[in-house]
Amino acid sequence: MNIPKYIKFLLAHYVVGIILFFLFRVLLYLTFTAEHGTNVINESESDLLIKSFLIGIQYDSVIMGYILALPTLILSVLYFIKPKANIYKYLNLFIYLLIFIAFYFSSADIPYFNFNFARISAVVFEQTKNASTTFKMIIEEPRFAIYILVWFISFALYVYSLSKITKKIIQQSERNSNKLTKISFSFLALLLVFFAIRGRIDSPIRINHSFFCNNSFYNQLGLNPTFVLIKSYLQDQSIKIIDDAEALKNVQQQLGIQQELDDISPLARVIQSNGTPRKKNVVLVLMESMSANKLSRYGNKDNLTPFLDSLANQSLTFDNMYSAGFHTCNGIFSTLYSYPSALRERPMSTMTINYYQSLPSVFKDYGYENMFFLTSNETFDNVGAFVTQNDFEKIISQKDYNPKYVQSSFGVPDHVMFDYSFEHLHKAKKPFFATFLTISDHGPYIIPKGIDFTPKQKDIKKQIIEYADWSLKQFMKQAQQQSWYKNTIFVFIADHGVVMGDVKYSPPLSLHHIPLIIYAPDTTLVSPNSINNFAIQPDVLPTVAGILNFSYINRTFGIDLLKRERPYSVFSSDDKLCCIDSNYYYVYHKGGREVLYNLKENTPQNRIKEYPQIAEKMKSHLISTMQTTKWLIQNKKTGEK
Repeated sequence: MNIPKYIKFLLAHYVVGIILFFLFRVLLYLTFTAEHGTNVINESESDLLIKSFLIGIQYDSVIMGYILALPTLILSVLYFIKPKANIYKYLNLFIYLLIFIAFYFSSADIPYFNFNFARISAVVFEQTKNASTTFKMIIEEPRFAIYILVWFISFALYVYSLSKITKKIIQQSERNSNKLTKISFSFLALLLVFFAIRGRIDSPIRINHSFFCNNSFYNQLGLNPTFVLIKSYLQDQSIKIIDDAEALKNVQQQLGIQQELDDISPLARVIQSNGTPRKKNVVLVLMESMSANKLSRYGNKDNLTPFLDSLANQSLTFDNMYSAGFHTCNGIFSTLYSYPSALRERPMSTMTINYYQSLPSVFKDYGYENMFFLTSNETFDNVGAFVTQNDFEKIISQKDYNPKYVQSSFGVPDHVMFDYSFEHLHKAKKPFFATFLTISDHGPYIIPKGIDFTPKQKDIKKQIIEYADWSLKQFMKQAQQQSWYKNTIFVFIADHGVVMGDVKYSPPLSLHHIPLIIYAPDTTLVSPNSINNFAIQPDVLPTVAGILNFSYINRTFGIDLLKRERPYSVFSSDDKLCCIDSNYYYVYHKGGREVLYNLKENTPQNRIKEYPQIAEKMKSHLISTMQTTKWLIQNKKTGEK
């Protein structure tokens, strides 16, 4: 059969593209298994690996189908009028451009997946608002530089291969064919592209077709990141599963609200203290990436956090605390303003900033001075503008430190921020609420020089955890020398966790399970105790307000954990919504897929068919919370200044 050279041209692009996408998947597999210690697979898992790669070809085929769709249409039409050779030159350039973009996402997806245990999605477009800092971070982080190199090498290999192959094809002479033959070949070419775009013969491939087993890693391995990115971008991020009025009613019942108090917020309820208000200083430390899995208290064997572990033994701890999301902006927003974070949103980066009548405003009403300390530029994630509009009077950021201490795109090391803060805390003429946002435990990992710190671990990722713990210890040592120390409550909580240890669940619990440690030198304020009730970041400040005997109107999702109990913890993980209790872990994937893990079994088996009533109850609680969150924010029912 005399196959037209334009079809050979298209097939060459398709085959080379599929091969290189396959190699990206191999690299993802090798890096993830090497980093997380799961590179030894048994015989049954090897079958899953093979199937995952075969499914991956289908997703890769979709991307190549879309890339080749326009060239196929153009060449199919020109086939009838003998196109000039230079048309192939221009079509090559067009295809190279799209391949360049697709290979970028395939390269960037590898470190993204290794860190988040999720394929790259439309959430990355939010990083364009922090493009300068993000670019600097990539340049400073050697691991990211490697993947930039992978991107360029893979693209260069594609261009080199295709330039050689297509040159030979274009130089071939085209035999004359009758009109019927040309119609047949053109139809065949368009049909092949059509099925390539569908990915499957029976129905168009969707993200949920990748979930073929109970192993979360293999389910995600087959996905093509460009495919996921496009689908997530086009996907409606609104949550409208139940009626808004029903969702609000469910949340009000969860919070014990029997009657709406005012028109400002339907969540408003009076918190009336029986005791005299204790106007003690409050120091809140939001620790970057401090997953509970990093602490010996929760099973870590490397003794990375000796200070935090020792402090926890003298403190009030909540051992089932979960972060609202897995981005720093989620942790700041939910901890300070007691609202959950819904789906993949960056709640502080909206065009219009809502006012949240939360605990910072309560502290302000009680005459406190609210201060926010961070190591980096306050414009990152719009932190400065957001907290300034929401009752923080003073922000100390990178601009305030000596430039010689700036070590990375994220500003100064943690200990520099802590050291500098004492000057401001000492000057406070009234009780203060001081929030600290650490950053050192975030790439690029840089161990500061010229300090009295010697890491015990060899791995830089473990060394930086040791440093983060050391800097907290130094802060507390210096605090003990201050006149305000004994009159202060210290709160230590992470902004989010990281992927560590067992990754049988998706999302991994280590990504959201975080410590909450409340310490006071005055044990009459806070007595050492361990509480296993479930908690979320919005509960932090209402609990502290309860310790302080504050009376106020609570217009948030937060509860006083010392007076009320939560049946579940709920959180979002970009395109997944999650609900957990002592026995089960329910996950709702945007798009409708639902998973119920039985935690007692400690396996990744989806048990939703065995326990549909349990899943439905958890789903109702979860969706009601997230849907009401969106509704209140969109309708500006979060507070009134």
